[in-house]
Amino acid sequence: MSDEERLPSSGSPRKLTVEEITYLSNMGRLFHSAPGYRAMQDALDAAIKVVRRHHADGVAWPDITRALRIPQEELLHRMREMTDKPLPAPPPPTAPTRIGDRLPRDPLHPPTSRPRPPPSELMNQTWSASISAHSSQNSAFSADIPPQGHDAGVLSSAGAAPRVLFVSGDPRPGRNDFGPEAACIRQAVAASYMRLTEMASVGLAEICPALDVYSPTVLHIAAHSSFGGIHLTQEGGNLCIAYETLCAEISRVRRPPRLAVLNFCGSTALADEIALTVTTVISWPHSVDDQQARTFTRQLYQSLTIRRSVGDSCKDAEAELTGPHPDLPLPVLHGDAAAHIF
Repeated sequence: MSDEERLPSSGSPRKLTVEEITYLSNMGRLFHSAPGYRAMQDALDAAIKVVRRHHADGVAWPDITRALRIPQEELLHRMREMTDKPLPAPPPPTAPTRIGDRLPRDPLHPPTSRPRPPPSELMNQTWSASISAHSSQNSAFSADIPPQGHDAGVLSSAGAAPRVLFVSGDPRPGRNDFGPEAACIRQAVAASYMRLTEMASVGLAEICPALDVYSPTVLHIAAHSSFGGIHLTQEGGNLCIAYETLCAEISRVRRPPRLAVLNFCGSTALADEIALTVTTVISWPHSVDDQQARTFTRQLYQSLTIRRSVGDSCKDAEAELTGPHPDLPLPVLHGDAAAHIF
């Protein structure tokens, strides 16, 4: 039996709590709904971190895999890949150039004998090309154009491109149509190197795992709200969640987003609390309809993609909104207006 399959010698297996089962279940759901190879690997790697912690605490493999709904063999295979993958060999030393020697090759045009990338990189390139070619048909869009020049400075320390996580609640209470709002963001970031991940009709328990897996720069929430609560889903039905509960869920994430856009009616009360965790928050102190939300959203992200600050981008979007709706009260910006998101 391998080391991964042994239980700690401290005693009988520990049982998972209800909260742990729910968390593992949502991690597995993110894995199975991942919109491409790299997103699937990211979700699997995040799940393995949780698996290792529970296994070290004495939880039996059948309990873990039953909650995750990911086969044990697939988990073990990925764990071995992460542990046993050999490091690439260093490149051979380059001979010093002497006067009269031939000039070295242009680094932008390497020799044809350069070794091919490993199969895993080829598979990643194939998935990236597929996602870019069919972005309008996928639930998550990735614009994987590598940044050049000064744009490279906006990347995180891990080298990942900025990501927008679009989360929408249950549309039925107010008969809202959140799909076109997501399309506004998708079209605004299409020519940039930013990524958009869309999650429709989410439940409360899905939000924290998604934030941990994707680590988005921007969290955009579109939903219907009423009586100090936001309408999400649970088991396919509508469930109104108190603002305090949603705020507590967002505050648990390991790496909070830098900007939260709360595109639903009366979201200012929630924004005041979220601003304690998130650098900048945009909220609406009044009611807003689908068309107004789309007009504001489209211009906001168009301005953000050209590296304007959050405050200036919000002013651009407000100017776009007051044209067709001159009497509409404007949204409220909480926190650092001078922040640059992208």
